[in-house]
Amino acid sequence: MLDRLRVRLLPVLGLLLAGCWLLPRLAHAQFPEGENKWAEIDVINAINRAMDESKEGDLREKLVRRFSECSLMYGGLSTLTSNAEAKKGYVKAQLATMEIESTIAKPLQTDKRLELEQAALKSVGVMLRAMKAQNDNKEASAFLKSCKSLNDVREINNVVREISRQ
Repeated sequence: MLDRLRVRLLPVLGLLLAGCWLLPRLAHAQFPEGENKWAEIDVINAINRAMDESKEGDLREKLVRRFSECSLMYGGLSTLTSNAEAKKGYVKAQLATMEIESTIAKPLQTDKRLELEQAALKSVGVMLRAMKAQNDNKEASAFLKSCKSLNDVREINNVVREISRQ
């Protein structure tokens, strides 16, 4: 099963590498230097509160998928940029986002989590293909803004509400 996942990852990675013209400053995480772990805990706590308040049963799955998409986008952008500072920001954002995703995905079964991550791979790949075909990064800019909001405790409730409506 992992071999199939690797085979599916290769085309997506190729698409990520092809989209190197994305603006590096769009994806910086909202975590101040040295405070990543506390910020991650704050975001996780805010997400858990939002899920507890929500009546929607599949909100956790939607959030896991979105965090996976954001993590993939940050990871792809980190490989694309030649700007060392931007690369550092993308890697930090990817690691923080992966940590949050991992924590909120723990209650899910492994098969369900893999299914969500594969769906995230496909959607990020489709987004990058569309951007390349249209030579337009408006959709990516909006998506990355949403990803940044997921890492900001002050904005997390609005983002969770938006995701729950999708």
